[in-house]
Amino acid sequence: MNRFILLIVFWMNGWGYELQENYFFENRVIYSNDLIPELPKKFEILRIPDELNHYRINARILVKSFELNGIEVDTGRVRFVNFSQKSPVDFTPIRQQLSAAFLSRYPTMQIDEILITPRGYLDSLPKNVKALYDPKVFQNAKGTLYFLDNQNVRRYLDYSVSATINVLHTAQKVTRKDPLSDSNTLLKPIPFERFKDFPLTAVPSDLHRFRATLKADVPLIARNIEASPLVQRGEKVTVEIRNGNVNVEFGAVATQEGGLYDMITIQKNDGKRVKAKVIGERRVELL
Repeated sequence: MNRFILLIVFWMNGWGYELQENYFFENRVIYSNDLIPELPKKFEILRIPDELNHYRINARILVKSFELNGIEVDTGRVRFVNFSQKSPVDFTPIRQQLSAAFLSRYPTMQIDEILITPRGYLDSLPKNVKALYDPKVFQNAKGTLYFLDNQNVRRYLDYSVSATINVLHTAQKVTRKDPLSDSNTLLKPIPFERFKDFPLTAVPSDLHRFRATLKADVPLIARNIEASPLVQRGEKVTVEIRNGNVNVEFGAVATQEGGLYDMITIQKNDGKRVKAKVIGERRVELL
C-alpha cells in the first residue's frame, strides 16, 4: 500500500519528465507544456526577446522554474537548452530530392516519412534549391545535409528518414571465403536506421565471397564481402606462353590466389613452381 502511495506522489510531482536539448517556438512566450506536452499543469517558463530567432539558456534555470511550480524535471545530459524560431519554409523540394536519392540507391525502399529541420531560422529557400550531402547519407536514417543560399553560403539542415529496406541476410552460418550466393543469403525487410557501411540489397552480379565467418541471420553490408579472386589457391589454371604470334597453353595448379594482373605462384605438372600473371578467370600468363 505504501509503495502504491509513493508511486502516486511521484506521478503528481512529475517525476520522469526530461528536458530536451532543442525546441522550436512560434510564440515568444514559452509555457510548460511547450516543453513537456503531457504536463497537466500550464504555466509560463520564459519570454524570448523579440529581436532573437535563437535563444540559449542554462538548463538549470528552466528546472528551477518547474520546481517553483511543484514539478520535478530531469536535465539528463543537457546543460543548455536551445530555442529556435520555427521557420515558415516549405521543405517539400528538399524532401522530394532526398526521397528520390534514396529510391535511386535502394529501389525497393519503402519510405514512410522524411522530416527536415533547419539549423537556425530560415525565412525562404532559393529558387531551384539543390540538396547537397555526403554519400554516407545512404547509411543513416538521421544526419545532416545543406544547400547554398542566394549568397552562396551553406545552410545546414537535419534530416530524419522513417523507412523500411530489404537487406540481404545470411541464411545460415557462413565461413571466410565462402562464395556469396542466393543459396546462403535471403532478403529481409528491416527498419532503415544506422549502418556501418552500405547495406546490401541484392547479390552482386560478379562473383563475391565473405570476408569473415558470420552467424545466420546477420544483415550484410559492403564490408562483409569482397570480390572473389579470378584465380583460387589449389585450383587448376590454364597457362599461356606468348611468343610473337605463337601462343602455347598448358595446365597447372595455382598455389596462390590472385586478382587481375596479380603475380602468383603456380605449380607445373613436373612439380616446378614458377611465377605467372593473372590475366583472366582461371587463366595466367607465364612471363
